Amino acid sequence: MPLRRPSRSRLGAWAAVALGLGWALILPGCASVSPVARPASPEAEAARTLLERRRAELRDLRTLAEIRIRRGSQAQRLAGALLLRNPASLRFEALSPFGSPVLVVAGDMMALTVWEVLDDRAYILPSSPEATRRWLGVAMREDELVALLLGCVVPRADARSVDLLPADGTGPSLSLRGADGEQRIWFDPETGQVRKASWTGGTEAAQADFETGPVDGVPVGITLRTADGQLEVVVQYREPRVNTDFDADLFKLTIPERVRIRDFR
Repeated sequence: MPLRRPSRSRLGAWAAVALGLGWALILPGCASVSPVARPASPEAEAARTLLERRRAELRDLRTLAEIRIRRGSQAQRLAGALLLRNPASLRFEALSPFGSPVLVVAGDMMALTVWEVLDDRAYILPSSPEATRRWLGVAMREDELVALLLGCVVPRADARSVDLLPADGTGPSLSLRGADGEQRIWFDPETGQVRKASWTGGTEAAQADFETGPVDGVPVGITLRTADGQLEVVVQYREPRVNTDFDADLFKLTIPERVRIRDFR
């Protein structure tokens, strides 16, 4: 059976995969830091510290991943190998049914490279909130995306109030309010594992749900939905492994000379 060539808009496809995960979620975290209007309680500060410590404990992740995206009436599925390293290194290889790569993406805090293998072309984009805003209409940082894929959420840095809310059916939650809305993070009070997060009052309202696996609290599923129902991203991991300290050279992406490269940095 012949291979199906990827869409000519593969750059937009990857945007929906890698960056769409953080559309509504990351916007608050990219705002400039402003003073907290009122001091957080010791309990709220302890909860924020717990969330940050949990993120720091996850040094890296390697897994097989399936990513399903629905934008309006359009749906897409990509499956392949995913590598993550805290704080901001990422590599994803989308594979054909025969196991050969059709799309390779590598990113860090400096740049994001998208290589459309079958089309022999690649894009190099600056890794910055403004660059992703230019391409996607939203702003996010690479470290926030990596944290999300690790099953964590970076508490917003511009919060004017930070409150620890009583447990509900999901558990206790931390509410961080800023000028443009609220970020709320539900978590396990013993481990700091994130169970759910929501973003309301900003440009995009959204919710993320995390499905935790049986080993080391590693996520096996992440689902993001925007409140208007126009975007749903579902990420499923198979055989995820954390903190294996794999070779950092695996993040390097060498593009063959025949490939047409457009460098937007």
